[in-house]
Amino acid sequence: MQKQNVAGMKIGIPNILSIIRILLIPVFIISYFILPPEKLYISAIVVAISGITDIADGIIARKCNMITPLGKILDPAADKMTQAAVCACLTIKHPQLFLLLIVFVLKELMMLIGGIIILKSGKRIESSRWFGKVATCVFFGAMLLIIMIQDISQPMLFMIIGIAGGFVVFAFLMYIPEFFKIKKS
Repeated sequence: MQKQNVAGMKIGIPNILSIIRILLIPVFIISYFILPPEKLYISAIVVAISGITDIADGIIARKCNMITPLGKILDPAADKMTQAAVCACLTIKHPQLFLLLIVFVLKELMMLIGGIIILKSGKRIESSRWFGKVATCVFFGAMLLIIMIQDISQPMLFMIIGIAGGFVVFAFLMYIPEFFKIKKS
């Protein structure tokens, strides 16, 4: 079910779910910094809801043929904004995450630059690939673990950071040939 807004753009369930994800960002930030440690599971629930709505909006958009130009912008924007906000908040409490935050930001900046180059050359940007989706899932999983494990040991924290960072780098490296394939076609 899609409704037309005033500008004539179709607003369907997938786009509404993406908007909900964006609205959950301040809810996460406030809950993460305001709640006492024993109630941080609420912040984890907010992140989990965001992840579930991300999966749901993709499935609904594809299965119900509700992919829209707005959704192609809104969905990845909601993902990146959520990931950046969660990682930045966690970095404040766990400075060891700073390197992961930098890797994430650099990857996203490079992806943005690549996307602009593709658009300026008159080509169409493809949807995300399986490796990007896996990296997003691992990233969200890592953030959830760090939120939930209050007394996380340094070795475990570094292991989680390494795994999440490895998947972010892996996804970026896998997108490089995709970029050149699109640019060349």
